[in-house]
Amino acid sequence: MAPPQQAPPPETPIFRTPDELLHDIFLRLPAAADLARASAACPSFRRLIADHAFLRRYRALHPPPLIGVVRDGTFIQAQPPHPSAVAARAFAGFDFSCSSFLPSTAGRTWRPIDFFDGRALIAGAPVQEENSVLGGRHFRYHNFLVRDLAVCDPVHRRYTLLPAVPGDLKALVRENELFELETFLAPGDDDEEDPLSFRVMCLVQCRMNILLVFSSSDGQWRSLPFYQWRAPEDELFDLPPAEDGLFTRQFVHGRFSWRLLFLNKLVLLDPRTMESSALNLPPQLEWSSRFVIVEAAQGMFGMLRKVQDRCSKDDDTYLLTYSSLRNNKWHLEKVIPLPVKGAALLWAGAGYLFIGARTYTRSSHEKPKFELLSVDVKTLQIELFAELSEATLPGQLYVGFPPSLCAPTI
Repeated sequence: MAPPQQAPPPETPIFRTPDELLHDIFLRLPAAADLARASAACPSFRRLIADHAFLRRYRALHPPPLIGVVRDGTFIQAQPPHPSAVAARAFAGFDFSCSSFLPSTAGRTWRPIDFFDGRALIAGAPVQEENSVLGGRHFRYHNFLVRDLAVCDPVHRRYTLLPAVPGDLKALVRENELFELETFLAPGDDDEEDPLSFRVMCLVQCRMNILLVFSSSDGQWRSLPFYQWRAPEDELFDLPPAEDGLFTRQFVHGRFSWRLLFLNKLVLLDPRTMESSALNLPPQLEWSSRFVIVEAAQGMFGMLRKVQDRCSKDDDTYLLTYSSLRNNKWHLEKVIPLPVKGAALLWAGAGYLFIGARTYTRSSHEKPKFELLSVDVKTLQIELFAELSEATLPGQLYVGFPPSLCAPTI
């Protein structure tokens, strides 16, 4: 007589837990590495964690780690002992230029020009134009007429080619009135309902500013008015150039911002409503002042500004000051000593500010090194991000979860 079959062991209670309760548990995991380990535990965990809606909720509570800097396709990743160094190792060997999987066209080259929310905006132009010695307004205008644009997912090696800007919209841009041309990625029309949606915006600064917007939802380009200002022509076209990328676009509290130099204002664009507005900057701020706008608590704006340390005997010793905007006035909140001399604010984004400094060794035979420091704008903690053999120009910051947690964005 065959022995009686034993009943299967009772199922572990956690596997009978509703998906909503599991989501709440996963949301409480403090680090992306912990979430990645949970995702690898079983297929059902992986399915729940890889969901776009869950990752959006997790990202709101736990910002993804700072992975590295992309400069003309070169990737500078976080180095030990930086807290992001472990996460950055998972991205070693990734092609952030996306040129390895974009279609190859003779006589044209691809170049990344923006990164946002896991996507890369890549511009393609004829090689002779890319290396052209023609500069200024003529080059920007000609590049606007002939370039191709692609939006890519570097992690999943996906891309979509954008249609050319229609001729009637190109005709709105006149070369003799063009001051600046800036093309960048933006959230989709309804990225909560459709996480694969995105927009590409081309801000044309001229006599009558124009915003050209492409939406992946309908595959169409359209033109919209942008914040207008009046200035004498000699003022508009002879402004001091923006240094170190600090006066260019930033994304803060869901809005894009630009510094308007000659009016000492901060111009804002809400990509949800496509409405533009302006805020006053501190009246004592000079055009050459180096600062970045950051996210403060409760939806407010903050400012990190580099100032010279008047108490130091060294002219190249600087401080960071942190101010917040309350009731339409800027209030100084904190002064932060910089751990290096000759510090230069390089770029900011995704919740971080980057500072560069050249360090000299005691031996005259050794070449000086270049340090990249990251500043977490929420904690204001300064940490060594990477040590380089030479200085680097401003680039694009890339933040993201480990590839195993990255859902497709295209």
